[in-house]
Amino acid sequence: MKPDIHMKRLAIVYPKAIGDFMFALPALHTIRQTWKEIHITLVVKRKQAPIALPQKGILADEVLVIGGETSWSDVRRELNALNGDTVIDMAGNDHAGLIMSCRRGRRIRPHRSDCKGMCAIYSPFAEAMPKLPVGLHRVDELLTFARYLGAQDPIYSFALKLPDRAIEESEKMIAKHGLQPGSVVALNLGASRDSKCWPAEHFRTLAEGLIANGHRVALMGAHAFKPDNHYDRRLVEQFTREGLVNGETCIDLTTDATLPADVHLQRDTHFLRYSKIPKLVVGNDTGPLHLAGSVGDDAQNKTLSLFGPTNWGRYAPYDQTRLFPDTPQGEWNHVFCADVDCGPVGTEEACRCYRSKCSHKKCMHELRAETVLKGALAMVETT
Repeated sequence: MKPDIHMKRLAIVYPKAIGDFMFALPALHTIRQTWKEIHITLVVKRKQAPIALPQKGILADEVLVIGGETSWSDVRRELNALNGDTVIDMAGNDHAGLIMSCRRGRRIRPHRSDCKGMCAIYSPFAEAMPKLPVGLHRVDELLTFARYLGAQDPIYSFALKLPDRAIEESEKMIAKHGLQPGSVVALNLGASRDSKCWPAEHFRTLAEGLIANGHRVALMGAHAFKPDNHYDRRLVEQFTREGLVNGETCIDLTTDATLPADVHLQRDTHFLRYSKIPKLVVGNDTGPLHLAGSVGDDAQNKTLSLFGPTNWGRYAPYDQTRLFPDTPQGEWNHVFCADVDCGPVGTEEACRCYRSKCSHKKCMHELRAETVLKGALAMVETT
């Protein structure tokens, strides 16, 4: 398919999570490079804003944010005022469907079977894309949207523009702790859902094992994150009481209440992705792990992903050398998950308990710290 030469003003609707924004970057880079002259408006969710807003002027001409005092109907009115000729829903969720429901011009949404919630019902007259092939990583799923518009050659770039202040705060943090390139193993403690969190005692055992083998450990995470009841901060406070966090062999890089939440995330993005300080990042299936580990032309960092209720083949940090379902250990990103009877089967997106409160969290509890420690040591020894 040839690129759509009639498209002059494109809106890309993608209100999801931080990790999802990373997955969308190759598609966004591909679209921007294919249509350099058109006006692009990107619609994101509030949680994506710290990473998405700095891309204004690079990947998009306008970035609209849903959340806070700005509702989906406000964003829909803004899109209508921009008089775009094409709007594409890359999220396939309820927020995106509501935005698409009364939109003029060419409207494109995922196939009904690839939509979630009421999305397809909200936009029944939109142009539906072909059904996605099964077994694709989310990055490759999103690139199908660029191809549908007519982009020829995918650009596997995860490059991010970060504000100067975020870089300065990252460099200040590095200098404060006397960190050198390749000097720490970073452990990202939290996740956006409780069902994806590795237990505290497993993280402690892993940290102790790394320290015993001569490695310095840095604990990473959000200082304040209400949806998980400040899980990261509570774990660091617990580990400090227990004597694990001592400022030398194990340092705390979460507790900085002086920074606004958006700058905190941007600072951590620079540290995890671009600083070259961590020799390995270990974490749950959540945004910071994808910020650190998705392999593109801008960064190649080693990560070890702890997976349970979600399908690693679809959602692990992107690494073209790791093939689902037979090769979980790629050149850069290794995946570890427990062998349990309740996890996602085949190409399922997630287990049944993922979006509801799991009563046992067996998949994360049975992913043993000793197994992860062995894998982590093998990875840092080859760094």
